Amino acid sequence: MTLKTRLILLFSLVVLFLIITPYLVFYSLGYRIDFEHRKIVITGGIYVRVLPQPAEIIVDNKTADTTGIFSNSVFVQNLLPKEHIVLIKKEGYYDYQKSLLIKEKEVTKLENVILFSKTIPFEVLEDTTQFSLLKKKPIERFVIKNTNLYYSDSEENSQITVEQKKTPILNNILAFKVSDGKIMWFGLDGFLKSSGLDGITTENLSQNALKADPKKTYRLEIFSQNILLKEGNNLLLFDQETKSFKNLHSPVRDFKFSSEGQKVVYFNDNEILIYYLSNLPTGEKNNILLKKSTEKIGELYWLNNDYIIFNEGSKIVISEIDQRGNINVVSLSDAISLENGESIDIEKPEILFDQQNKRLYILTQNQLISSDKILP
Repeated sequence: MTLKTRLILLFSLVVLFLIITPYLVFYSLGYRIDFEHRKIVITGGIYVRVLPQPAEIIVDNKTADTTGIFSNSVFVQNLLPKEHIVLIKKEGYYDYQKSLLIKEKEVTKLENVILFSKTIPFEVLEDTTQFSLLKKKPIERFVIKNTNLYYSDSEENSQITVEQKKTPILNNILAFKVSDGKIMWFGLDGFLKSSGLDGITTENLSQNALKADPKKTYRLEIFSQNILLKEGNNLLLFDQETKSFKNLHSPVRDFKFSSEGQKVVYFNDNEILIYYLSNLPTGEKNNILLKKSTEKIGELYWLNNDYIIFNEGSKIVISEIDQRGNINVVSLSDAISLENGESIDIEKPEILFDQQNKRLYILTQNQLISSDKILP
């Protein structure tokens, strides 16, 4: 090999090194060429956590990874900043699919995914009265009679004398709630107030009066610092800054706090809405319309902090509340298969989800059936 040839070879290697090295460095730092838009971008990633495992995670029709015994999560890196389709599959379970926007230098989290079985076991319960017993709420310590608050007949008041039970604790109230060792109530004067359990020392919590109507029904619910008041079909939220109630939505038939108290779901015959009280997802609205239906929505329950279950006409539906991209929903079969091989057609069902045992109860055609655990 001549000296000239060696020099040309050396020069070529140096040039190649100078070209490849920066590319490798920038590649390792997450830089990529976006050929579609003809520019250099920084990649992002997706963190996926799903139950039950194992589950297959597919991003843009390419298998990314599979969750396993020791981990229920997968981290997919080096994704171009654009929309990506995540598909999660598990044999015997309904697929989960969502379109997510990946941003530069950011990890988008999809960490509350639940896969639901296509064959949830059900059994018939002989005693249909169990349904009403499950729905029956425990007797509260206090009760309203003719806008006055009295001690109730609950076991908690077993030491209260008959005379004490006849004596009003508070007057002129329309709704109340016991919270943190205090009675909080909305009164005929339109103010929100609180007192000790004896009703002696009172404190005004609201600065502006809300026009009260004794002809309407009122319901007060409190979770931590979040206070909701249902006035007839109107739902109002107490604003801690202005110390007054503001309208949230109307009409509202019922509402329920999530177990962690950061969200509330409220609904009427044809709409289901979610309001984020805190920890609002980045870039999302406080108030979202989750479902609009042409069929009547019956009962609704939180499965956990990220999923709800409700009956819509004769259908029983499980829905996530994550509004990014599409909202994943699962409709249970119109005919429920029982453990003994028989099946029951679901017609005009009444439903109840028990948070304690994670079971779904369905009352249909004068039969009460109970599921196995809905959640893993």
